[in-house]
Amino acid sequence: MNAASFYAVIVALGGFVFGLDLVLIAGTFEYTDVQFGLSTAEKGLIASGPGWGALAALTFAGALSDRLGRKKSLLLIAALYTVSAVGSGLAWGFWSLFCFRLVGGLAFTSLSLASMYIGEIAPAGSRGKLVGANQLNIAIGLTAGAWLSAQTAAAGASHAAWAAALNLNDQTAWRWMLGIEALPAALWFGLLLLIPESPRWLVLNHRPDQARAALGRILPAAQVPAAFDAIVNHLGDVGRRLSYLQQARLLASRRLWAALAVGLILAVVQPWTGMNAIQVFMPQIFEYTGRGATKLSDQFAVNLIGMFFTLLALLLIDRVGRRVILVGGLVVCAASLLVVSAGFGAATYAITPETVQAAADRVPATALEPLVGQVFTDERSFQAAVRTSVGDEAASAIQNVLNLRAVSIQAPLVLLGVVVFVCAYNFSVGPVLWILFSELFPTRVRALAITGCAWVTTVFGGILVPMIYPLQIERLGPALTFLVYGVVCLLGAAALAKLCPETRGRTIEEIEADVARLGGSA
Repeated sequence: MNAASFYAVIVALGGFVFGLDLVLIAGTFEYTDVQFGLSTAEKGLIASGPGWGALAALTFAGALSDRLGRKKSLLLIAALYTVSAVGSGLAWGFWSLFCFRLVGGLAFTSLSLASMYIGEIAPAGSRGKLVGANQLNIAIGLTAGAWLSAQTAAAGASHAAWAAALNLNDQTAWRWMLGIEALPAALWFGLLLLIPESPRWLVLNHRPDQARAALGRILPAAQVPAAFDAIVNHLGDVGRRLSYLQQARLLASRRLWAALAVGLILAVVQPWTGMNAIQVFMPQIFEYTGRGATKLSDQFAVNLIGMFFTLLALLLIDRVGRRVILVGGLVVCAASLLVVSAGFGAATYAITPETVQAAADRVPATALEPLVGQVFTDERSFQAAVRTSVGDEAASAIQNVLNLRAVSIQAPLVLLGVVVFVCAYNFSVGPVLWILFSELFPTRVRALAITGCAWVTTVFGGILVPMIYPLQIERLGPALTFLVYGVVCLLGAAALAKLCPETRGRTIEEIEADVARLGGSA
Protein backbone atom coordinates (compact mmCIF):
# COMPACT_ATOMS: atom_id res chain seq x y z
CA MET A 1 0.00 0.00 0.00
CA ASN A 2 1.43 3.37 -1.03
CA ALA A 3 1.35 6.43 1.22
CA ALA A 4 -1.68 8.06 -0.47
CA SER A 5 -3.70 4.87 -0.02
CA PHE A 6 -2.60 4.57 3.62
CA TYR A 7 -3.71 8.11 4.47
CA ALA A 8 -6.94 7.70 2.49
CA VAL A 9 -7.80 4.56 4.45
CA ILE A 10 -7.24 6.39 7.74
CA VAL A 11 -9.50 9.28 6.72
CA ALA A 12 -12.12 6.90 5.35
CA LEU A 13 -12.41 5.24 8.78
CA GLY A 14 -14.75 8.11 9.58
CA GLY A 15 -17.21 6.31 7.32
CA PHE A 16 -16.99 3.28 9.63
CA VAL A 17 -17.92 5.41 12.64
CA PHE A 18 -20.75 7.01 10.63
CA GLY A 19 -22.10 3.58 9.67
CA LEU A 20 -21.99 2.45 13.28
CA ASP A 21 -23.80 5.58 14.41
CA LEU A 22 -26.50 5.20 11.76
CA VAL A 23 -27.40 1.58 12.51
CA LEU A 24 -26.80 1.26 16.27
CA ILE A 25 -29.80 3.46 16.99
CA ALA A 26 -32.01 0.97 15.09
CA GLY A 27 -31.60 -1.66 17.81
CA THR A 28 -32.50 0.70 20.64
CA PHE A 29 -36.08 1.69 19.82
CA GLU A 30 -37.71 -1.35 21.41
CA TYR A 31 -35.96 -0.38 24.69
CA THR A 32 -36.36 3.41 24.58
CA ASP A 33 -39.97 3.09 23.40
CA VAL A 34 -40.79 1.52 26.77
CA GLN A 35 -38.38 3.40 29.05
CA PHE A 36 -39.03 6.86 27.62
CA GLY A 37 -42.56 6.30 26.26
CA LEU A 38 -41.63 7.57 22.78
CA SER A 39 -44.35 8.69 20.39
CA THR A 40 -44.11 8.14 16.63
CA ALA A 41 -42.95 11.74 16.16
CA GLU A 42 -40.31 11.41 18.90
CA LYS A 43 -38.90 8.25 17.31
CA GLY A 44 -38.63 10.16 14.06
CA LEU A 45 -36.84 13.02 15.82
CA ILE A 46 -34.31 10.69 17.44
CA ALA A 47 -33.67 9.00 14.10
CA SER A 48 -33.21 12.40 12.45
CA GLY A 49 -31.31 14.02 15.35
CA PRO A 50 -27.89 13.53 13.74
CA GLY A 51 -29.26 15.11 10.59
CA TRP A 52 -30.11 18.32 12.44
CA GLY A 53 -26.60 18.41 13.84
CA ALA A 54 -25.07 17.74 10.43
CA LEU A 55 -27.20 20.49 8.91
CA ALA A 56 -25.87 23.00 11.41
CA ALA A 57 -22.27 21.81 11.04
CA LEU A 58 -22.31 21.80 7.23
CA THR A 59 -23.27 25.48 7.30
CA PHE A 60 -19.82 26.20 8.69
CA ALA A 61 -17.82 23.13 7.63
CA GLY A 62 -16.58 24.56 4.35
CA ALA A 63 -15.37 27.79 5.94
CA LEU A 64 -13.87 25.82 8.83
CA SER A 65 -11.97 23.44 6.55
CA ASP A 66 -10.75 26.40 4.46
CA ARG A 67 -9.52 28.26 7.54
CA LEU A 68 -8.27 25.48 9.83
CA GLY A 69 -7.31 22.99 7.15
CA ARG A 70 -8.67 19.55 6.29
CA LYS A 71 -6.70 17.70 8.98
CA LYS A 72 -7.69 19.84 11.99
CA SER A 73 -11.32 19.80 10.87
CA LEU A 74 -11.29 16.00 10.73
CA LEU A 75 -9.76 15.82 14.21
CA LEU A 76 -12.55 18.00 15.57
CA ILE A 77 -15.12 15.71 13.95
CA ALA A 78 -13.60 12.60 15.54
CA ALA A 79 -13.77 14.27 18.96
CA LEU A 80 -17.46 15.10 18.44
CA TYR A 81 -18.26 11.48 17.56
CA THR A 82 -16.67 10.39 20.84
CA VAL A 83 -18.62 12.90 22.94
CA SER A 84 -21.88 11.93 21.23
CA ALA A 85 -21.38 8.21 21.84
CA VAL A 86 -20.63 8.62 25.54
CA GLY A 87 -23.48 11.10 26.07
CA SER A 88 -26.03 8.96 24.17
CA GLY A 89 -25.15 5.94 26.28
CA LEU A 90 -25.76 7.97 29.45
CA ALA A 91 -28.97 9.70 28.24
CA TRP A 92 -31.69 10.09 30.89
CA GLY A 93 -34.67 10.92 28.68
CA PHE A 94 -35.93 11.79 25.22
CA TRP A 95 -34.42 15.28 25.06
CA SER A 96 -30.98 14.30 26.35
CA LEU A 97 -30.84 11.41 23.87
CA PHE A 98 -31.94 13.70 21.05
CA CYS A 99 -29.33 16.34 21.98
CA PHE A 100 -26.42 13.91 22.16
CA ARG A 101 -27.53 12.34 18.87
CA LEU A 102 -27.55 15.86 17.46
CA VAL A 103 -23.95 16.36 18.64
CA GLY A 104 -23.04 13.20 16.76
CA GLY A 105 -24.65 14.74 13.70
CA LEU A 106 -22.16 17.60 13.88
CA ALA A 107 -19.60 14.93 13.05
CA PHE A 108 -21.51 13.64 10.01
CA THR A 109 -19.58 16.25 8.02
CA SER A 110 -16.82 13.64 8.09
CA LEU A 111 -18.32 12.23 4.88
CA SER A 112 -17.95 15.45 2.91
CA LEU A 113 -14.57 16.43 4.40
CA ALA A 114 -13.18 12.91 3.92
CA SER A 115 -14.19 12.99 0.24
CA MET A 116 -12.64 16.46 -0.07
CA TYR A 117 -9.35 15.38 1.52
CA ILE A 118 -9.01 12.07 -0.31
CA GLY A 119 -9.90 13.67 -3.65
CA GLU A 120 -7.08 16.19 -3.10
CA ILE A 121 -4.34 13.64 -2.34
CA ALA A 122 -5.33 10.65 -4.50
CA PRO A 123 -3.74 9.91 -7.92
CA ALA A 124 -6.20 10.10 -10.83
CA GLY A 125 -5.91 6.37 -11.61
CA SER A 126 -6.95 5.25 -8.14
CA ARG A 127 -9.03 8.19 -6.93
CA GLY A 128 -12.32 6.36 -7.48
CA LYS A 129 -11.55 3.43 -5.22
CA LEU A 130 -9.80 5.59 -2.61
CA VAL A 131 -12.71 8.04 -2.26
CA GLY A 132 -15.06 5.06 -2.50
CA ALA A 133 -13.27 3.51 0.47
CA ASN A 134 -15.35 5.96 2.50
CA GLN A 135 -18.51 4.15 1.38
CA LEU A 136 -16.89 0.75 1.97
CA ASN A 137 -16.19 1.79 5.54
CA ILE A 138 -19.78 2.97 5.90
CA ALA A 139 -20.91 -0.49 4.75
CA ILE A 140 -18.50 -2.16 7.19
CA GLY A 141 -19.77 0.14 9.96
CA LEU A 142 -23.39 -0.72 9.13
CA THR A 143 -22.55 -4.41 9.23
CA ALA A 144 -20.56 -4.14 12.45
CA GLY A 145 -23.28 -2.03 14.05
CA ALA A 146 -25.96 -4.59 13.22
CA TRP A 147 -23.78 -7.38 14.63
CA LEU A 148 -23.01 -5.42 17.80
CA SER A 149 -26.71 -4.62 18.30
CA ALA A 150 -27.67 -8.28 17.96
CA GLN A 151 -24.88 -9.46 20.29
CA THR A 152 -25.58 -6.76 22.89
CA ALA A 153 -29.31 -7.53 22.90
CA ALA A 154 -28.57 -11.26 23.28
CA ALA A 155 -26.10 -10.60 26.10
CA GLY A 156 -28.60 -8.38 27.90
CA ALA A 157 -31.26 -11.07 27.69
CA SER A 158 -28.89 -13.87 28.75
CA HIS A 159 -28.50 -12.68 32.38
CA ALA A 160 -24.97 -14.13 32.31
CA ALA A 161 -22.68 -13.36 35.24
CA TRP A 162 -20.24 -11.34 33.12
CA ALA A 163 -23.12 -9.27 31.69
CA ALA A 164 -24.48 -8.61 35.19
CA ALA A 165 -21.01 -7.47 36.28
CA LEU A 166 -21.10 -4.88 33.47
CA ASN A 167 -24.67 -3.85 34.30
CA LEU A 168 -25.74 -5.19 30.89
CA ASN A 169 -29.34 -6.36 31.03
CA ASP A 170 -32.74 -5.92 29.36
CA GLN A 171 -32.97 -2.36 30.67
CA THR A 172 -29.44 -1.16 29.84
CA ALA A 173 -28.60 -3.02 26.61
CA TRP A 174 -29.45 0.03 24.50
CA ARG A 175 -26.97 2.17 26.46
CA TRP A 176 -24.16 -0.24 25.59
CA MET A 177 -25.26 -0.26 21.95
CA LEU A 178 -24.84 3.51 21.70
CA GLY A 179 -21.87 3.94 24.03
CA ILE A 180 -19.64 1.37 22.35
CA GLU A 181 -19.20 3.73 19.40
CA ALA A 182 -16.82 5.82 21.55
CA LEU A 183 -14.04 3.22 21.14
CA PRO A 184 -13.64 3.38 17.33
CA ALA A 185 -14.24 7.16 17.38
CA ALA A 186 -11.34 7.67 19.81
CA LEU A 187 -9.15 5.31 17.77
CA TRP A 188 -9.93 7.29 14.61
CA PHE A 189 -8.91 10.50 16.37
CA GLY A 190 -5.55 8.98 17.20
CA LEU A 191 -4.95 7.74 13.66
CA LEU A 192 -5.82 11.12 12.16
CA LEU A 193 -2.82 12.58 13.95
CA LEU A 194 -0.67 10.60 11.48
CA ILE A 195 -1.99 12.14 8.24
CA PRO A 196 -0.44 15.16 6.46
CA GLU A 197 -2.38 18.28 5.57
CA SER A 198 -3.75 18.49 2.02
CA PRO A 199 -1.02 19.88 -0.29
CA ARG A 200 -3.64 21.66 -2.43
CA TRP A 201 -5.00 23.41 0.66
CA LEU A 202 -1.46 24.42 1.69
CA VAL A 203 -0.73 25.89 -1.76
CA LEU A 204 -4.06 27.71 -1.73
CA ASN A 205 -3.05 29.21 1.64
CA HIS A 206 0.43 30.32 0.52
CA ARG A 207 2.42 27.65 2.35
CA PRO A 208 4.62 26.25 -0.44
CA ASP A 209 7.29 24.73 1.80
CA GLN A 210 4.71 22.87 3.87
CA ALA A 211 2.97 21.77 0.65
CA ARG A 212 6.23 20.26 -0.66
CA ALA A 213 6.77 18.52 2.67
CA ALA A 214 3.22 17.11 2.59
CA LEU A 215 3.72 15.90 -0.98
CA GLY A 216 6.96 14.27 0.16
CA ARG A 217 4.94 12.17 2.60
CA ILE A 218 2.44 11.18 -0.08
CA LEU A 219 4.58 10.65 -3.21
CA PRO A 220 8.04 9.29 -4.01
CA ALA A 221 10.64 12.07 -3.77
CA ALA A 222 11.26 12.10 -7.54
CA GLN A 223 7.60 12.90 -8.24
CA VAL A 224 7.26 15.80 -5.79
CA PRO A 225 8.59 18.67 -7.98
CA ALA A 226 6.31 17.83 -10.92
CA ALA A 227 3.28 17.34 -8.67
CA PHE A 228 3.96 20.62 -6.85
CA ASP A 229 4.37 22.53 -10.15
CA ALA A 230 1.09 21.06 -11.47
CA ILE A 231 -0.81 22.25 -8.40
CA VAL A 232 0.80 25.71 -8.49
CA ASN A 233 0.17 26.11 -12.23
CA HIS A 234 -3.48 25.21 -11.80
CA LEU A 235 -3.99 27.44 -8.78
CA GLY A 236 -1.64 30.19 -9.91
CA ASP A 237 -4.41 32.52 -10.99
CA VAL A 238 -6.47 31.78 -7.90
CA GLY A 239 -3.74 31.24 -5.33
CA ARG A 240 -5.80 32.78 -2.61
CA ARG A 241 -8.90 31.69 -0.73
CA LEU A 242 -12.10 32.90 -2.29
CA SER A 243 -14.83 34.14 -0.01
CA TYR A 244 -18.04 32.12 0.15
CA LEU A 245 -19.76 34.81 -1.93
CA GLN A 246 -17.05 34.60 -4.59
CA GLN A 247 -17.25 30.80 -4.57
CA ALA A 248 -21.04 30.98 -4.94
CA ARG A 249 -20.75 33.33 -7.92
CA LEU A 250 -18.25 31.03 -9.59
CA LEU A 251 -20.43 27.97 -8.93
CA ALA A 252 -23.42 29.73 -10.46
CA SER A 253 -21.44 30.71 -13.54
CA ARG A 254 -22.02 29.14 -16.94
CA ARG A 255 -18.66 27.42 -16.66
CA LEU A 256 -19.70 25.28 -13.67
CA TRP A 257 -23.48 24.98 -14.01
CA ALA A 258 -23.26 21.36 -15.25
CA ALA A 259 -21.18 20.30 -12.23
CA LEU A 260 -23.58 22.06 -9.87
CA ALA A 261 -26.62 20.48 -11.55
CA VAL A 262 -25.21 16.95 -11.27
CA GLY A 263 -24.14 17.58 -7.66
CA LEU A 264 -27.57 18.83 -6.63
CA ILE A 265 -29.42 16.00 -8.43
CA LEU A 266 -27.23 13.47 -6.63
CA ALA A 267 -27.72 15.31 -3.35
CA VAL A 268 -31.51 15.02 -3.65
CA VAL A 269 -31.84 11.56 -5.22
CA GLN A 270 -29.45 9.68 -2.92
CA PRO A 271 -31.37 10.32 0.32
CA TRP A 272 -34.76 9.86 -1.36
CA THR A 273 -33.83 6.32 -2.28
CA GLY A 274 -34.86 5.81 1.37
CA MET A 275 -31.62 4.07 2.37
CA ASN A 276 -31.15 5.94 5.66
CA ALA A 277 -34.76 5.31 6.70
CA ILE A 278 -34.53 1.65 5.71
CA GLN A 279 -31.32 1.21 7.75
CA VAL A 280 -32.73 2.92 10.83
CA PHE A 281 -36.01 1.02 10.72
CA MET A 282 -34.90 -2.25 9.11
CA PRO A 283 -35.66 -4.30 12.27
CA GLN A 284 -39.24 -3.05 12.13
CA ILE A 285 -39.47 -3.99 8.44
CA PHE A 286 -38.32 -7.51 9.32
CA GLU A 287 -40.98 -7.67 12.02
CA TYR A 288 -43.60 -7.19 9.31
CA THR A 289 -42.26 -10.29 7.57
CA GLY A 290 -42.58 -12.39 10.73
CA ARG A 291 -38.86 -12.36 11.56
CA GLY A 292 -39.01 -10.41 14.81
CA ALA A 293 -36.94 -12.94 16.76
CA THR A 294 -34.03 -12.65 14.30
CA LYS A 295 -34.49 -9.07 13.14
CA LEU A 296 -31.13 -7.76 14.37
CA SER A 297 -29.16 -10.72 13.04
CA ASP A 298 -31.09 -10.40 9.77
CA GLN A 299 -30.02 -6.77 9.53
CA PHE A 300 -26.44 -7.88 10.09
CA ALA A 301 -26.73 -10.46 7.28
CA VAL A 302 -28.22 -7.95 4.83
CA ASN A 303 -25.51 -5.38 5.55
CA LEU A 304 -22.82 -8.04 5.25
CA ILE A 305 -24.06 -8.85 1.75
CA GLY A 306 -24.27 -5.13 0.98
CA MET A 307 -20.68 -4.66 2.15
CA PHE A 308 -19.53 -7.23 -0.42
CA PHE A 309 -21.22 -5.21 -3.18
CA THR A 310 -19.50 -2.02 -2.01
CA LEU A 311 -16.17 -3.81 -2.24
CA LEU A 312 -17.11 -5.05 -5.72
CA ALA A 313 -17.94 -1.48 -6.75
CA LEU A 314 -14.53 -0.25 -5.59
CA LEU A 315 -12.81 -2.96 -7.61
CA LEU A 316 -14.72 -1.95 -10.76
CA ILE A 317 -15.20 1.81 -10.37
CA ASP A 318 -11.89 2.79 -12.01
CA ARG A 319 -12.39 0.21 -14.80
CA VAL A 320 -16.06 0.43 -15.71
CA GLY A 321 -16.59 4.08 -14.85
CA ARG A 322 -18.81 6.12 -12.54
CA ARG A 323 -21.67 6.90 -14.91
CA VAL A 324 -22.60 3.35 -15.94
CA ILE A 325 -22.49 2.07 -12.36
CA LEU A 326 -24.50 5.03 -11.05
CA VAL A 327 -27.31 4.96 -13.59
CA GLY A 328 -27.57 1.17 -13.73
CA GLY A 329 -27.58 0.93 -9.95
CA LEU A 330 -30.39 3.44 -9.61
CA VAL A 331 -32.52 1.46 -12.06
CA VAL A 332 -32.02 -1.71 -9.99
CA CYS A 333 -32.78 0.25 -6.80
CA ALA A 334 -36.05 1.40 -8.35
CA ALA A 335 -37.02 -2.12 -9.43
CA SER A 336 -36.30 -3.60 -5.99
CA LEU A 337 -38.25 -0.87 -4.17
CA LEU A 338 -41.22 -1.46 -6.46
CA VAL A 339 -41.03 -5.15 -5.52
CA VAL A 340 -41.11 -4.19 -1.81
CA SER A 341 -44.05 -1.89 -2.50
CA ALA A 342 -45.92 -4.70 -4.29
CA GLY A 343 -45.26 -7.07 -1.38
CA PHE A 344 -46.73 -4.64 1.13
CA GLY A 345 -49.57 -3.76 -1.24
CA ALA A 346 -50.77 -7.37 -1.13
CA ALA A 347 -50.60 -7.58 2.69
CA THR A 348 -53.60 -8.06 4.98
CA TYR A 349 -53.95 -7.14 8.65
CA ALA A 350 -56.08 -8.94 11.23
CA ILE A 351 -56.28 -9.39 15.02
CA THR A 352 -56.44 -13.06 16.01
CA PRO A 353 -57.05 -14.61 19.44
CA GLU A 354 -53.29 -15.38 19.54
CA THR A 355 -52.55 -11.67 18.99
CA VAL A 356 -54.87 -10.71 21.85
CA GLN A 357 -53.14 -13.20 24.14
CA ALA A 358 -49.64 -12.00 23.18
CA ALA A 359 -50.60 -8.39 23.92
CA ALA A 360 -52.45 -9.16 27.17
CA ASP A 361 -49.56 -8.02 29.38
CA ARG A 362 -49.78 -4.51 27.88
CA VAL A 363 -53.46 -3.93 27.09
CA PRO A 364 -56.66 -5.53 28.44
CA ALA A 365 -57.91 -8.36 26.24
CA THR A 366 -61.35 -6.76 26.14
CA ALA A 367 -59.91 -3.74 24.29
CA LEU A 368 -58.75 -5.80 21.29
CA GLU A 369 -61.47 -8.46 21.20
CA PRO A 370 -63.93 -6.32 19.15
CA LEU A 371 -61.38 -6.37 16.30
CA VAL A 372 -60.96 -10.16 16.24
CA GLY A 373 -62.07 -11.55 12.90
CA GLN A 374 -61.90 -8.26 11.00
CA VAL A 375 -59.51 -8.26 8.01
CA PHE A 376 -57.98 -5.00 6.78
CA THR A 377 -56.32 -4.61 3.37
CA ASP A 378 -54.21 -1.57 4.25
CA GLU A 379 -52.19 -0.69 7.31
CA ARG A 380 -53.61 2.80 7.75
CA SER A 381 -57.15 1.63 8.39
CA PHE A 382 -55.85 -1.22 10.56
CA GLN A 383 -53.74 1.08 12.76
CA ALA A 384 -56.61 3.58 12.99
CA ALA A 385 -58.92 0.83 14.20
CA VAL A 386 -56.38 -0.31 16.80
CA ARG A 387 -55.87 3.24 18.10
CA THR A 388 -59.61 3.73 18.35
CA SER A 389 -59.96 0.53 20.38
CA VAL A 390 -57.00 0.83 22.78
CA GLY A 391 -55.81 4.47 22.58
CA ASP A 392 -52.64 5.97 21.09
CA GLU A 393 -50.33 5.15 24.00
CA ALA A 394 -51.40 1.51 24.24
CA ALA A 395 -51.23 1.14 20.45
CA SER A 396 -47.57 2.22 20.55
CA ALA A 397 -46.89 -0.21 23.41
CA ILE A 398 -48.17 -3.21 21.40
CA GLN A 399 -46.76 -2.18 18.01
CA ASN A 400 -44.09 -4.90 18.03
CA VAL A 401 -46.72 -7.54 18.81
CA LEU A 402 -48.91 -6.28 15.98
CA ASN A 403 -46.02 -6.26 13.52
CA LEU A 404 -45.20 -9.87 14.37
CA ARG A 405 -48.65 -11.40 14.72
CA ALA A 406 -51.24 -9.30 12.91
CA VAL A 407 -49.67 -8.93 9.47
CA SER A 408 -50.00 -11.44 6.65
CA ILE A 409 -47.50 -10.50 3.96
CA GLN A 410 -45.57 -12.03 1.08
CA ALA A 411 -42.42 -12.15 3.18
CA PRO A 412 -40.07 -13.65 0.55
CA LEU A 413 -40.98 -10.87 -1.89
CA VAL A 414 -40.34 -8.10 0.64
CA LEU A 415 -37.12 -9.67 1.92
CA LEU A 416 -35.81 -10.16 -1.63
CA GLY A 417 -36.60 -6.55 -2.48
CA VAL A 418 -34.85 -5.19 0.62
CA VAL A 419 -31.72 -7.32 0.03
CA VAL A 420 -31.48 -6.39 -3.67
CA PHE A 421 -32.01 -2.71 -2.86
CA VAL A 422 -29.25 -2.63 -0.23
CA CYS A 423 -26.87 -4.41 -2.62
CA ALA A 424 -27.69 -2.10 -5.56
CA TYR A 425 -27.38 1.02 -3.40
CA ASN A 426 -24.03 -0.07 -1.96
CA PHE A 427 -22.78 -0.89 -5.46
CA SER A 428 -23.83 2.38 -7.07
CA VAL A 429 -25.26 5.58 -5.63
CA GLY A 430 -23.71 5.03 -2.18
CA PRO A 431 -20.05 5.16 -3.22
CA VAL A 432 -20.43 7.08 -6.49
CA LEU A 433 -22.04 10.11 -4.86
CA TRP A 434 -18.98 10.91 -2.76
CA ILE A 435 -16.59 10.04 -5.59
CA LEU A 436 -18.31 12.49 -7.94
CA PHE A 437 -18.52 15.16 -5.24
CA SER A 438 -14.74 14.89 -4.87
CA GLU A 439 -14.15 15.11 -8.64
CA LEU A 440 -16.68 17.50 -10.18
CA PHE A 441 -15.67 20.70 -8.41
CA PRO A 442 -12.36 22.59 -8.80
CA THR A 443 -10.23 23.31 -5.75
CA ARG A 444 -11.14 26.98 -5.59
CA VAL A 445 -14.85 26.22 -4.92
CA ARG A 446 -14.47 22.75 -3.42
CA ALA A 447 -15.21 23.80 0.18
CA LEU A 448 -18.53 25.46 -0.68
CA ALA A 449 -19.56 23.01 -3.41
CA ILE A 450 -18.97 19.75 -1.55
CA THR A 451 -20.30 20.92 1.80
CA GLY A 452 -23.21 22.65 0.05
CA CYS A 453 -24.24 19.48 -1.79
CA ALA A 454 -23.71 17.51 1.42
CA TRP A 455 -25.97 20.07 3.15
CA VAL A 456 -28.75 19.27 0.69
CA THR A 457 -28.16 15.54 1.14
CA THR A 458 -28.35 15.99 4.91
CA VAL A 459 -31.58 17.99 4.78
CA PHE A 460 -33.26 15.08 3.03
CA GLY A 461 -31.28 11.98 4.04
CA GLY A 462 -30.30 12.95 7.56
CA ILE A 463 -33.45 14.79 8.59
CA LEU A 464 -36.56 14.64 6.43
CA VAL A 465 -36.46 11.04 5.22
CA PRO A 466 -35.78 9.33 8.59
CA MET A 467 -37.96 11.82 10.48
CA ILE A 468 -41.04 11.41 8.32
CA TYR A 469 -40.60 7.68 7.62
CA PRO A 470 -42.59 6.59 10.73
CA LEU A 471 -45.27 9.12 9.80
CA GLN A 472 -45.25 7.95 6.17
CA ILE A 473 -45.77 4.37 7.28
CA GLU A 474 -48.54 5.48 9.62
CA ARG A 475 -50.32 7.84 7.21
CA LEU A 476 -49.48 6.51 3.72
CA GLY A 477 -48.76 2.89 4.50
CA PRO A 478 -45.61 0.97 3.50
CA ALA A 479 -46.75 0.19 -0.05
CA LEU A 480 -47.08 3.84 -1.08
CA THR A 481 -43.98 4.86 0.91
CA PHE A 482 -41.70 2.45 -0.97
CA LEU A 483 -43.40 3.31 -4.25
CA VAL A 484 -42.38 6.95 -3.76
CA TYR A 485 -38.76 5.91 -3.14
CA GLY A 486 -38.77 3.75 -6.27
CA VAL A 487 -40.13 6.53 -8.48
CA VAL A 488 -37.45 8.94 -7.22
CA CYS A 489 -34.78 6.38 -8.19
CA LEU A 490 -36.19 6.14 -11.73
CA LEU A 491 -36.34 9.92 -12.16
CA GLY A 492 -32.80 10.27 -10.84
CA ALA A 493 -31.48 7.62 -13.22
CA ALA A 494 -33.05 9.42 -16.19
CA ALA A 495 -31.67 12.83 -15.21
CA LEU A 496 -28.14 11.59 -14.47
CA ALA A 497 -28.01 9.52 -17.67
CA LYS A 498 -28.45 12.79 -19.54
CA LEU A 499 -26.24 15.14 -17.50
CA CYS A 500 -23.54 13.21 -15.63
CA PRO A 501 -20.07 13.21 -17.27
CA GLU A 502 -17.67 10.27 -17.04
CA THR A 503 -14.72 11.18 -14.78
CA ARG A 504 -12.82 7.87 -14.75
CA GLY A 505 -9.06 8.30 -15.18
CA ARG A 506 -9.23 12.10 -15.43
CA THR A 507 -7.25 14.50 -13.25
CA ILE A 508 -9.11 17.14 -11.23
CA GLU A 509 -7.87 19.75 -13.71
CA GLU A 510 -9.02 17.72 -16.76
CA ILE A 511 -12.44 17.15 -15.21
CA GLU A 512 -12.78 20.90 -14.65
CA ALA A 513 -12.15 21.47 -18.35
CA ASP A 514 -14.69 18.75 -19.29
CA VAL A 515 -17.33 20.31 -17.05
CA ALA A 516 -16.65 23.74 -18.53
CA ARG A 517 -17.28 22.34 -22.02
CA LEU A 518 -20.57 20.79 -20.84
CA GLY A 519 -21.53 24.22 -19.56
CA GLY A 520 -20.81 25.76 -22.92
CA SER A 521 -17.72 27.66 -21.79
CA ALA A 522 -14.37 27.44 -23.47
